[in-house]
Amino acid sequence: MSRNLLRLTPGARRDAHLWVDKALSLWTPGKPFLLEIREPKRTDEQNAALWSLLGQITKQRPLHNGRKMTADLWKSVFMDALGHEVDYCASLDGERIFPLGHRSSHLSKAQFSDLLELILHWTAEQGLTIKHFDAEPERVAA
Repeated sequence: MSRNLLRLTPGARRDAHLWVDKALSLWTPGKPFLLEIREPKRTDEQNAALWSLLGQITKQRPLHNGRKMTADLWKSVFMDALGHEVDYCASLDGERIFPLGHRSSHLSKAQFSDLLELILHWTAEQGLTIKHFDAEPERVAA
């Protein structure tokens, strides 16, 4: 049985039960099926808005506390400000550490909305000029 996604609504309850029943009918010892119920992930529109905002911020604020910033680095700063934890790992030679995590692709739609709101609030506080932010993303080279 392949992976199937079903938008869980009251009307889809019957289909969800059918899929669970089908999985159970195919079950054999040692080969369990998984059932995952989670909030939907971010939308393509939210993702485009994020990268447009980050590109505009990078152009207007290329430095943060003396460090040259990229859109990816700004994203990590805002993810941290939103309270998303990140783990650190030592490099292979043990000379430095680097962050693991801060993946916005793992955010739900609601969490992603919070991230966009935080960024917009910060840009307003900083006096940055933000154009229509759901336009094509402005990628900025490192």
